[in-house]
Amino acid sequence: MKFPFNPKLFQSKDELNKDPARVGKAVYDILSKPQSPIEVGEIISEYAEDYLEEVKSTIKANVGKYDSPFYIVVLTKKEPWALNVLRSWFIARQTRPSARLMRCDYPNHGITLYRYDSKDTKLDVVYSLPTLQDSLTIIANQHLYDPQLVQWIKQFASGELDKEES
Repeated sequence: MKFPFNPKLFQSKDELNKDPARVGKAVYDILSKPQSPIEVGEIISEYAEDYLEEVKSTIKANVGKYDSPFYIVVLTKKEPWALNVLRSWFIARQTRPSARLMRCDYPNHGITLYRYDSKDTKLDVVYSLPTLQDSLTIIANQHLYDPQLVQWIKQFASGELDKEES
């Protein structure tokens, strides 16, 4: 069976750039401004306040929904279409997710796991793993990074992160 070729279905990048509404107003606005290189740490510093508010909001929205303790998974990804954009997804869940499955499903995301005990109103960082590629770089240059981060990466590699808490 032969499908008819419809040239209207395919448009060049130049044609798409003529109508920014097709690409998305936010993306167009970001990409139309000059983007200076910036370190991920600088982006995270600027984002820290919003991040903390989102963690608080996730806790508040899920305190009555889940028994104590419950977990909050934060997936963070640097967007490839813009230099200075990080996106984070905050996901509450009753059970502790497998670090191996999370890394397998989201190799290009940083993964941070929090444990919230609503009885004590205590939030603990269980672990934080950078992307798979960043993890390899960190292990190759351990002396340049926070020892706790290096330890989490090593524990992930050995399977220790998936052992139940005592």
